[in-house]
Amino acid sequence: MSKPKVSIVKCEVPEGNKGFIAGKYTRLDADVQKIKAAVAKAVELSIGSLDAIIKEGQTVLIKPNLAFQAPPESFAVVDPRTVEAVTAYVKENSKAAKVYVGDNPSLGMHVGRARPAFEVSGMGEAARLGGADDVILFDECETVDVDIPGAKIFKHAKIYKPFVDADVIINLPKMKVHLANMVTLGVKNWNGIIPNEHPSGQQQGAHRIDLGQKMADILKYRMADLTIVDGIIGMEGQGPHAGTPIEMNLILAGQNTVAVDAVACRCMGIYPEESPAIRAAYNDGLGPKELEDIDVVGEKVADVMKVFRRPNDNPMSNYHGMDCYFQQTCPGCYVNVRGALDSFVICGVDFDKFIQAYGEIVVLAGGCPDFDPEVARGKNLMICGDCWKLFPSKPMVEKAAEIAKSVTYYPGCAPVYIFSKINTDLQEAAKNLKL
Repeated sequence: MSKPKVSIVKCEVPEGNKGFIAGKYTRLDADVQKIKAAVAKAVELSIGSLDAIIKEGQTVLIKPNLAFQAPPESFAVVDPRTVEAVTAYVKENSKAAKVYVGDNPSLGMHVGRARPAFEVSGMGEAARLGGADDVILFDECETVDVDIPGAKIFKHAKIYKPFVDADVIINLPKMKVHLANMVTLGVKNWNGIIPNEHPSGQQQGAHRIDLGQKMADILKYRMADLTIVDGIIGMEGQGPHAGTPIEMNLILAGQNTVAVDAVACRCMGIYPEESPAIRAAYNDGLGPKELEDIDVVGEKVADVMKVFRRPNDNPMSNYHGMDCYFQQTCPGCYVNVRGALDSFVICGVDFDKFIQAYGEIVVLAGGCPDFDPEVARGKNLMICGDCWKLFPSKPMVEKAAEIAKSVTYYPGCAPVYIFSKINTDLQEAAKNLKL
């Protein structure tokens, strides 16, 4: 059996990168053309031409990683220049009847719907500049109930209808790290094809310890026809939202998403098995993870690799005045609390002054057999998830709620929306305190 082919192409350095990394995104025609040239080369090296996957009169859906309602300078979303370049390349070099760009942000009602997210990220305008026939706001579309053959955990799903109906799907993830999955690449990018159901269910319920398997299960419903990785400026550190940019100037492409992700991981100095989603997809036979099982063309991994700083998912003992108690909880609450705290710390509020004015904070999730309710006395208590009610420590948590200065409950399992909600609640408190 032939090896899946994955191309690595070095893009000529976009002139706007320097200012972009410094905090100011600027679109330059010349930069879009450079990226489009790299996309063209990557596609041609990996599949020959778009005619290999797109037949005359077909509809094409480009699915980028919209992720959050975040500006380009956050580096949490696909580079608008890459969205424009890919869209224009497909429009100009295929016989497609229609080319659409569509997605749904991960945190739904707590970090904006698709409409504001496409606007703030610049990806909506980029798609239109690239000639997209429409920008599809998944969360304003119907869903289709589907069964997923071979799924281990996520056996039934609601899939957005435009994704179901498209003849050809192009997966357009960003090269970045992720607290809960080590990386956000092609496999993880399928999280946007299912809706947000708060506080749990579908997308929200797919961020527990079984996140990786759920992403692999979703991939079983429908593989992308082509995966193109935006590796112009990646994100390292506290991704997928609070990391820092790392310039790569790479475009990767291939038909097998798992293989593309594996190569992208190695370009990031990360082993594919470090990602639960890639590991699960490999073990389910959806694609290879070892370079020797992949036909890597174009640049050599060793020549382009940079070692990305990995994210720290531990919320414990990071900030003076904020204590976390997570003795028996799954990574769902664990990583999402850490993500929320990271978001608050980088929002511009002086954390020490905030704690002095607001009071100390105690965050709790899961079962805590050694929990002393007195640690919450006179403090602001945040109780995450639903499972704390199922543990013998429930009475201790209830006692803590009685003697705390304030109590906020974040229901759900796993309540991935707290990634945003705790942060926005703390920011609102800081605003009320005029900090």
